[in-house]
Amino acid sequence: MRPLRLELEGFGPYRERQGVDFSDVELFAITGPTGSGKSTLLDAMAFALYGLVPRVGRNVKELVHPGVGEARVRLTFQVGGRLYRVDRVRGKRSEGRLFDLTEGERLIPLETLDRLNEAIEEILGLSYEAFTRALLLPQGEFDRFLKGEARERRDLLLDLFGLRRLDRAREKAAEARARLLEDRGRLEGELSALAEATPEALADHEERLAALREELARLEGEVSRLEARRKEAEEALEGLRRKALLQARQARLLAEAQEVEEIRRRLALGEEAERALPLWEDLRRKGEALAATQARLREAEGRLKGLEEALRALAFDPEALKRARKALLEVQELKALEALFRRVGLEDHPAPRFAPERLEEVLAEEAEVEGTLQALLRLKEREKTLGEARERLSGLEKEGRAQREEVDRLRRLLEGALAHRLLEEKARLEAELAQVQEEEALAQGELQATEARLGLLAYHPLLKVGEACPLCGGVVHALPERPSSDDLEARKEELGGRVKELVERRASLLAGLKALEERLGALEAEPVPGDPEALERALKEGEEALGSLREAFLELRGQVQALEREVAALRREAGEARLEDVAGRLNRLREEKAALSAGLYRHLQERTGGLGVAPYLRNLEEEVRVLEAKEKEERRLRQELEGLYREVFALKARESEQAKALQEAKARVEGLLPEEEARAHALAPEARRALEGRLRRHEEEVREVEALLRALPPLPPLTLLEAEAQAKEVRKALEEAQGRLRALGEEGAVLETRVRELREALRRRRELEARLAEAVREAALWEKLALDLKQDRFPAYLLGLRQRSLVERADELLHTLSGGRYRFRAKGDEYGVLDLWTEAERPVKTLSGGESFLASLSLALALSEELSRGRLGALFLDEGFGTLDPEALEGVAGVLEALPTRGRLVGIVTHVEALAERLPARLLVRKHPLGSRVEWA
Repeated sequence: MRPLRLELEGFGPYRERQGVDFSDVELFAITGPTGSGKSTLLDAMAFALYGLVPRVGRNVKELVHPGVGEARVRLTFQVGGRLYRVDRVRGKRSEGRLFDLTEGERLIPLETLDRLNEAIEEILGLSYEAFTRALLLPQGEFDRFLKGEARERRDLLLDLFGLRRLDRAREKAAEARARLLEDRGRLEGELSALAEATPEALADHEERLAALREELARLEGEVSRLEARRKEAEEALEGLRRKALLQARQARLLAEAQEVEEIRRRLALGEEAERALPLWEDLRRKGEALAATQARLREAEGRLKGLEEALRALAFDPEALKRARKALLEVQELKALEALFRRVGLEDHPAPRFAPERLEEVLAEEAEVEGTLQALLRLKEREKTLGEARERLSGLEKEGRAQREEVDRLRRLLEGALAHRLLEEKARLEAELAQVQEEEALAQGELQATEARLGLLAYHPLLKVGEACPLCGGVVHALPERPSSDDLEARKEELGGRVKELVERRASLLAGLKALEERLGALEAEPVPGDPEALERALKEGEEALGSLREAFLELRGQVQALEREVAALRREAGEARLEDVAGRLNRLREEKAALSAGLYRHLQERTGGLGVAPYLRNLEEEVRVLEAKEKEERRLRQELEGLYREVFALKARESEQAKALQEAKARVEGLLPEEEARAHALAPEARRALEGRLRRHEEEVREVEALLRALPPLPPLTLLEAEAQAKEVRKALEEAQGRLRALGEEGAVLETRVRELREALRRRRELEARLAEAVREAALWEKLALDLKQDRFPAYLLGLRQRSLVERADELLHTLSGGRYRFRAKGDEYGVLDLWTEAERPVKTLSGGESFLASLSLALALSEELSRGRLGALFLDEGFGTLDPEALEGVAGVLEALPTRGRLVGIVTHVEALAERLPARLLVRKHPLGSRVEWA
């Protein structure tokens, strides 16, 4: 696996989109200031491939940039001859997609993120644990491969060298052996069930079957002869039976002849009655219809006489109705004059005159003048209200300006108080940071001292009083007190926890300081002492008061604008008119209106005879109503009279027609059966059909019996009883022969089945014996293969070869990096070092920090070289080059420069400029307020 391009956005300190192209580099350094995001590049690769980050595990949301809210990472990589790209997103939603770019861009369909992780592990051939041990070595976990448990390291090497396939091969071999053993047991069980299937048993059953088939052939011939005799006897018996039955039917039909003649007579009388009855019914209906018509004619003539008398008694006069309607139309004019009078409401005047048209003109002119007068009065009132509103608006505007100045002053004071408090908090955090850094340095020093004391424990048995120390060369005057290794380990673990706690606290304080600096940069006011809470409350109250004033000002300004529009409209309505002139003109019009009203009243009294318009109108309406009712009644009587005339004429015509039809019906029934006799002989349809069917069936049966008697074949001269006895004897002999045939057939079928079963069982037995021999042979082979593939055999041999090569290369590198002092050693799966200065071999867990780093680096480089011959084409180191002394650093730089990359991508994360400058390429990471930037130097 070799990374080709990394793109990230919103991940860690990288707010904006950044891309790194690795396609044309091999050995390079990743440099930049602390906290810029160097290790984050490696975290992004791990997240893209596995959805995990070494520093935070699955809590990737902690690395999402707070200014974006969503982290995106895209990694393009190569495995063998194939090219892939993986995209991951983490924020409110978590997404991941995998593309195959070998032949164009093809999305690999994966339903879930877990399935994506499984697919990438299958492609890389590496678990996340193996990835962070062999390809990406993150901070704090650099020496896990060196100092980890032997069993864990062995499992990891089996994965890295691809030897896990041997475990799967052994499991498959064991499964194949178990399957074959299961088959063997099953085959042996089947063979035991086939023990009776022998060639001798088959021959005996075949001989018995041949004898049985000869006997069956003889019996089948005898059964055929008996069946022919039975058929002849049964046919003769059947013919005699049919003849006897037909003769009996013929005798019965002759006995029914008299009954059939009676049926013929009843049918003839029924047909005659069927012709006569409808004519008698028609005669009766026509007589009843004539009587009904004559009764209706008499009733209609009586009603006609009554209507003529009512019309004469009504005595309606049409001319009187015309006169009343004309007078009613004239009253409408009087009602209009009365309405005009009511509008005026005056009755007396010294000089009354009648002039309705002039009165209408005076009323219209009076309304117009009065409207102008009201407009002038409203204009005067609104102008006064407008002046008062303008004065209040000016006062509110002045009060608002003063309140706005007060709010601005409070806001400046609040920003100054906040800046002062933030400066105090910054000073407190800086002091706390200095204290934490001092405690961290002390804890680191004590931790290193404890590790050194643990390393020196191995040399305590070598110290002897009066002899030289194997480490420093000085004379030992007295043996130092030997500390307990358990106490030192406990102290080391305690100090390690304390250092980790202080590092986290330092990071938290740095983040807090950065946030304070950003907030201070956003504040423009000068720092001043003050209570921010009190100032904030005062500012809020001032802003609320300013808002209330603004609302009141806007409301009052709207009122002023509305008053201005109303005053302008009233001025347009009033025009140039003066209040005094308009009032005088209105008084003159009212005097003329009173005079005209009196004349109108006098005219109305004369026209209605002193009654008034309303009583006069009521009298006329009552007269018209009475006359119209008489007119309506006369019209109704005449219409009803005309209808009766037409009805009487129609009834008389119908009476004449019905009398003629009655005479014709009487003529048609002459010479027929009397009605009572016809009804007695009439047949219902069902009865007639039944009698006809009975007669038809009798005749058909007679013809059928005669035809069947003629069609009978020649019969033997036997009685019916003799024929039945003969047929019974033949049937009995046939049944006995068929019974013997069935018994032999069943026995033959059993024998045939048994012969077939024996043949199949014998064939199956030979086949199972061959398969059993093959299963025994194959099971032995798979058993031997599964035994050879056990962990302590062939896989251990292969792992030993690869691990020996790995240790030899790590030994060369460690010898070079340590300046010729240390050699790498391995006893089985346990690692150690040989100190050539003291000739003492030490476990790797006793190495100091610097020694452990050199040993881990040697092992990592050796492992990377070994794996680069296979599928791994990258190595990333993110650990403690700053802890090395100049001489060791020079050795490390020389080894890295001479490292055979063979196309591998080797990246070193380091703060040491001297080391970075020695490498062929540098990837620079820079801090920026809008997010870190990355570029190739």
